[in-house]
Amino acid sequence: MDFITLWDQAVQNIVKTFDDDKEKKLLLLIGSQVSIFIQDSILTFQCKSQYVSTLIPEYLSFFFREVKRLSGMQNLGVSIQTAETPISPLQPSYVQQQVPQQNIGQQLQPSYMQQNMYQNMQEPLAQNYPVAQNSQNTLIQAQNVNQQKSSYVFEDRIMRDKTFDNYVTDPENELIFAIARKIAADPGSNKTNPFYIYGGSGLGKSHLLFAIANEIRKTHPEKTVAYMRGEDFINLFVKALIPNNKPQNYNFEQINFKSVFTSQDVLIIDDIQNFVKAKAARATFFEIIADILDKPNHQLILASDVPPGNLEGFNERETSRFSSGVCREIFPPNTETRAAITISKCREFHVELPDNIIDYIATHIRSNVREIEGAIKTLRAVKSTMNGLTYDEAVKSLQSLVNTSSQTTTIDNVKERVAKELYVSVEQMESRSRKKPISRARSIAITLASELIPSLSLNDIGKSFKKDHSSVHTAIKRTRKWINEDQEIKNLYQKLVLSLKRD
Repeated sequence: MDFITLWDQAVQNIVKTFDDDKEKKLLLLIGSQVSIFIQDSILTFQCKSQYVSTLIPEYLSFFFREVKRLSGMQNLGVSIQTAETPISPLQPSYVQQQVPQQNIGQQLQPSYMQQNMYQNMQEPLAQNYPVAQNSQNTLIQAQNVNQQKSSYVFEDRIMRDKTFDNYVTDPENELIFAIARKIAADPGSNKTNPFYIYGGSGLGKSHLLFAIANEIRKTHPEKTVAYMRGEDFINLFVKALIPNNKPQNYNFEQINFKSVFTSQDVLIIDDIQNFVKAKAARATFFEIIADILDKPNHQLILASDVPPGNLEGFNERETSRFSSGVCREIFPPNTETRAAITISKCREFHVELPDNIIDYIATHIRSNVREIEGAIKTLRAVKSTMNGLTYDEAVKSLQSLVNTSSQTTTIDNVKERVAKELYVSVEQMESRSRKKPISRARSIAITLASELIPSLSLNDIGKSFKKDHSSVHTAIKRTRKWINEDQEIKNLYQKLVLSLKRD
């Protein structure tokens, strides 16, 4: 690949998109003092002067996108390598002399782009040519390299194999799946911004986030998409504060940390509950999302294991911003969906299992996709070792993953035990009565069923009590709150758990 010609064409194309003559000259200056190469799927911009090293981050996203488009290589990371020895910046008058108005936007020849225009100049170009205010940056991560060089590397963490096509949708999650597809089709719409999803670990939140990102990249290649976990954001924030070998008063990370996030067309942050551990990073994170939400056509997507109101460390103003768009919960899959997930994962892991073993996994493994994956990987190892797998061997191999109480405890047992302990009837708990003793008994029974019978989804439990899944979810939250606040109810609940497990 001819990187010189590729770089010249990229600069020429970008210059044409700018109206301001001063910015055009600034872009031509950057083009003359930067070279590029691609190695190990990383596009590296090599700066020939320290001064251009300070300028290129402001336009990095434009250059990065155009080089990717011209090269046809869409799955690239990016890095910037600064010059070892600072060179005096160029005088504005010299730019005007060497780059006449009639040449702006015309074909730039490689010989011209390779000229060293930094000889014996003193006046900083930035004094007369301000940096573009609406430029976009690409997400980058700082790390030191040898000989006083710095490399800023974009690490693409979006898993390309997680798509809408292989996401198994539970009936209870059809709405959130439809919303996700709508966002991928029209990212940045005011109707779905921000998009906040929450739910327990292993229920497929990250898969859904990756599916959105991959679909946007496929159908909107002109948009930048960045995904990052809360924990990684915190680590990157800390690195941005660590002194390094850069010249005094120049710290790229501190100056540009927020802009590399706010410049993204689509920003996805997963596991934001982890910000409870980092107050300073949390404050910066909120500034970033506030900035993104104020920009038109920018999409913010957040995920957590709890709803916005239950996030620790965030104040009410912040959590209200999270829920100002579309906020939806991902529910555990029901038995039929778990069977479909098991079959899908068997294909993914290249494992063939008989129907009775698939049914066993779907019925007995707790409603968690990761645990289903773990069960299949376990059976794959057993099968390869023993050159076969019987039903009894599968059951024995999965013993540690299965809640054995679910094999003996039934929802009828739960209802009867709670009714007896709280002096109500099973019929009353199944009725629509909202009397406090009956409502409390019903909520406790629902919570016990959810905890002790993993084969039941919220929808399954709801049908047994003639409630919908959202009412079941509310009952569980209510009971957990009682347990945390009332020692008497906590003791009663623990007593019921122990008695049901002994049966």
